Amino acid sequence: MAEASYTLVFQGDILAGFEREQVMQRFGQLFRVSAEDVDKIFGHPRVVLKRNLDRAAADAYVSRLAGIGMAVRLDAMHAPTSEQQKASEAAASPATNVPASAANVAPQSPTASQAELAAREVRAAVSVPAAPAAREEDAPREVPFEFSGNGFEFFRIWIVNLVLSILTLGIYSAWAKVRTQRYFYGNTRCDGASFAYLADPLSILKGRLIAFALFLGYILADRFVPFMRPVLTVVFLAIFPWIMVRGLAFRNHNSSWRGVRFGFDGKIGEAYRVFVLWPMAGGLTLGLLFPYAVYRQQQFIIGNSRYGVEPFRFEGRAGAFYMIALTAIGIGVGGFLVSLLVAAVFAPLSFLAIAAAYLAIFAVSNVMITNLRYNNTALGAHFLQANYRFGSYAMLMLTNTLALGLTFGLFYPWAKVRSARYAARHISLVADGDLDEFAAGQRDQVSATGGEVGDLFDVDLGI
Repeated sequence: MAEASYTLVFQGDILAGFEREQVMQRFGQLFRVSAEDVDKIFGHPRVVLKRNLDRAAADAYVSRLAGIGMAVRLDAMHAPTSEQQKASEAAASPATNVPASAANVAPQSPTASQAELAAREVRAAVSVPAAPAAREEDAPREVPFEFSGNGFEFFRIWIVNLVLSILTLGIYSAWAKVRTQRYFYGNTRCDGASFAYLADPLSILKGRLIAFALFLGYILADRFVPFMRPVLTVVFLAIFPWIMVRGLAFRNHNSSWRGVRFGFDGKIGEAYRVFVLWPMAGGLTLGLLFPYAVYRQQQFIIGNSRYGVEPFRFEGRAGAFYMIALTAIGIGVGGFLVSLLVAAVFAPLSFLAIAAAYLAIFAVSNVMITNLRYNNTALGAHFLQANYRFGSYAMLMLTNTLALGLTFGLFYPWAKVRSARYAARHISLVADGDLDEFAAGQRDQVSATGGEVGDLFDVDLGI
């Protein structure tokens, strides 16, 4: 009996958390297919993308395509005989209407008549590159993130930070933040290189002293001059966008990878629109515009970030944020109804139903928003992808919460490490080209500008 082989079949389905237009664009970028052929592939009810794959190669294709949002399936078949193979090749000759890029289209079975029928029906196909193990260095490749931190190792850092912060009345908290950030940055790697956190603790301390002074002034004014409360609230709203912009600029400027700093070029005027005006519009419309406000905020934060001088792009759509909001509302309503039913049977258990609904809302929202943000973020020809899963993420949140409660908070270092490890395992970079050359190019371009642009304010306000 001939050894089984597999065909890779696409029927136009998109995985949850991805947008069809974005998946089509990334498919074209990843496999270097023209927009016209991509439209044909995604518009046809059934397209065989690759044939005669062994199991390892077939699984590699499924994983790679799932990473960009395509739901594909594998059909097992036996290797055709030599006569059937010749008939199949004849049916796929240039005399048919299949485009030149459709070099790897296969019929559903190896008979000549079915091959000719498939050639007429399938209007588009793509020549998928070799499996990841055999790819060329400059071909698009998936680069996973890695996190090598250890819970007990971070516990020692955390407990020292906590004790010294208490003994110094919070002054050491600036150094504690730098130590924590450097630990997590240094233990996070991409393509063999670690990230680095470069902030000066004194800059953070200055920012925190300013924030503390503002907070203390608000408390005193609220206690002794109550009519000043609305005035101070307005003042806070007026400076909040500025705080956000400076906080993002500070964080990005003090983050680097392969010797190249990140940056943030957001403008104050635009920040007022996305952090004040759009949320106000959401309130005035009874929440109808809140998802759009969140969309504009993500667009602002990601779209104004950069690596060296290369800007990030956010290619998400507002409709996806409305889908997240509707999902959360649906879970909340369902949880409330279930809690009422449970209360009618045994009232004390209604609390568990409410707690489960809250956990589900939190987990689903985080999973959907994380996948949405990363799966729609690009940097030049490279793009990020995430595949958070509700089940595994909910279990992570549940076990972390229970362990924190049972240990009175002492499990915090392990919870933070577990969360960082989960993120690294479920987020990756699809690199189109050599990342060493990309980083070197960014270093050269930054040097050509005479230094980092936008480093005008060196105070971290705690964002």
